[in-house]
Amino acid sequence: MKTVDIIERIEGEAKLVCSWENSRISDARIEFLNFRGFEYILKDKPALDTLIYTPRICGICGQAHLKATVEALENIYTNINEPLEVTNKAKLLREIGLNIEIIDSHIKWFYMFIMPDIAKLSSDIKYEKYKAIKGSQWLNASKITSEIIKSLAIIGGQWPHTSYMVPGGVMSDPTLLDLTSMQNYLDQAVIFFENSLAGVDIIDYLSFDNVDSLEKLNYALKDFENISFENELEKIGKSYDSHIVLASSSLFESAKIKTKNKHKIDINKVKEENINSFKVNSTKKDNEYTWSKTALYNNEFYETGPLSRALVSNRKFIKSIHKEYKDSVFTRVFARMDEFAHLLIKTKDLISKIDISQESYIKPKYSYSEIEHASSISTVEAARGSLYHKIIMEKGIIKSYDVITPTVWNLGPGINAKLGVAQKAIIGVDSLEKAQIILRSFDVCSVCTTH
Repeated sequence: MKTVDIIERIEGEAKLVCSWENSRISDARIEFLNFRGFEYILKDKPALDTLIYTPRICGICGQAHLKATVEALENIYTNINEPLEVTNKAKLLREIGLNIEIIDSHIKWFYMFIMPDIAKLSSDIKYEKYKAIKGSQWLNASKITSEIIKSLAIIGGQWPHTSYMVPGGVMSDPTLLDLTSMQNYLDQAVIFFENSLAGVDIIDYLSFDNVDSLEKLNYALKDFENISFENELEKIGKSYDSHIVLASSSLFESAKIKTKNKHKIDINKVKEENINSFKVNSTKKDNEYTWSKTALYNNEFYETGPLSRALVSNRKFIKSIHKEYKDSVFTRVFARMDEFAHLLIKTKDLISKIDISQESYIKPKYSYSEIEHASSISTVEAARGSLYHKIIMEKGIIKSYDVITPTVWNLGPGINAKLGVAQKAIIGVDSLEKAQIILRSFDVCSVCTTH
């Protein structure tokens, strides 16, 4: 028997096709059917046009794509031994902008995407506050995110699809009043964390280092914990438990973990496969069922995202939860909300370090049209996980632009009889409702995946 489930309330739309055996899912396909083709659009465009196009790959992760593009373009200069000078002020503003985008995404994802479905698992009327669109918690989350994102607009000029990052720095010169306003918006997010999400002081929360600290939580995280354990979400959604983080920042470390051992990343071992993917200008074959490609590291599947970042960075609270419940839905969701807290405090600290007397932008000495041939790679940690951009250009014209998004890592199709990360995670589940929750735990993004 086969069943088809449409995954909605995501960026784009996806289809889950499941095969059943003995009332459990025995096989699953995640189909992304709406092709967008940004990689083809970018071909033969001037290099700087990417600053307009790539932030529009995704309405949620525009900052991540912009930062990846800018750093890929800057790495072009490094690779021809003419590295650009970028001030610390510009670097801080880039990281701050990306962090705020991730903070905004984490809140929306928890309250608007996954918690409404998790709440449906319980018949208790008190959880109706998490109901999609109408629930009080949904509406409160919408209000706070509309405030938080204003802090990004201060330095980005608008949101989404900002283009203030450019090779050489940023087109933003905030005043002390601007920085104070940004801090105030983030303070509202801290209050939201304490009074709506966790029920504890955020500094106290950041000191948690043991799974037993779960008992100290209240409000939304306590509701999530209770429903999860009532429905055994700590037992489902487990995949390879191999994790990868391609980029580093003030909060994140770049590395991979496989069988508990941590290793450095060799970016040249990242590759895409399209065995089960549709091909442009080609007749569809029987094995092709999605526009998503498959991302691999050294020919192996790896999960990416907040859980992976927490484990690689050795955050003790999440490592303790992971030791108890492995890479389950419960652990994966909790790791993302834990990252929300860490990002809030880290971003406030980064804002305090900005020296407004520094230059925001230093113009490159050479234009891309003067560079005969060059290529580069950049990596950025986006809300959903690791983002990879690779550019090849000649005399300032793009010859190839490759994007590997977190959803391709996590929800891309399996190959050669080996299941993809999310596919493996849903095998054995006894309901479509739980299968959909597992997919949501990775944060499905169709538009990023079919670029």
